[in-house]
Amino acid sequence: MHRLSPRFLDLSERVAVLTLYGWLVFRVIDGKGAEFGSFQLLSEGMIVVFLLFRRPAASISLRPTDWFLAFAATTAPLLATGGLGEYHLPTRLVTVFWIFGFLIQTGAKVWLGRNFGLVAARRQLVLGGPYRFVRHPMYLGYLLTHIFVLGMNPAPLNFLFYAISWGCQIPRLLAEERVLGEDPSYATYMTDVRWRLLPGIW
Repeated sequence: MHRLSPRFLDLSERVAVLTLYGWLVFRVIDGKGAEFGSFQLLSEGMIVVFLLFRRPAASISLRPTDWFLAFAATTAPLLATGGLGEYHLPTRLVTVFWIFGFLIQTGAKVWLGRNFGLVAARRQLVLGGPYRFVRHPMYLGYLLTHIFVLGMNPAPLNFLFYAISWGCQIPRLLAEERVLGEDPSYATYMTDVRWRLLPGIW
């Protein structure tokens, strides 16, 4: 992968994200998406817009494992089945927490804006807004929505898909910090903002 140009890598990432979003649109229209498909389309659609107009990366990871982690963590949750299962949390409780997680991830995406990327890369640093509280608020929002969608339909396959996703999401998060840590300002930021994902825990 070291022989590939940054421009080619950037284009490849954009094509992959557009393909994933097209698949999400198809699943929602076909009735196979999550219970809150319209929210998903809005939230993930923001990623597509930011991706098309984002800033070029000062550096991007060339490690195949980082690319695998990014796409596996992103794709696995799209395989989960929404709707109510045989055993589930109260629908109103699930809805409230799902929307709360949606608002957190959406706010993080808006704050990140044109600096969004799928694979670990270094663009303009974003250290304010929700990033003042945890280093990865977007992933915190995803975590909340995943937990409560799982509460609506705790099917074994859903457990598997989310386990795969978060088994990749954590090392993906660490890979992002490795790349961003090349900037001394981010190294200082990591000292100032102690928590990566869960305030008071990790």
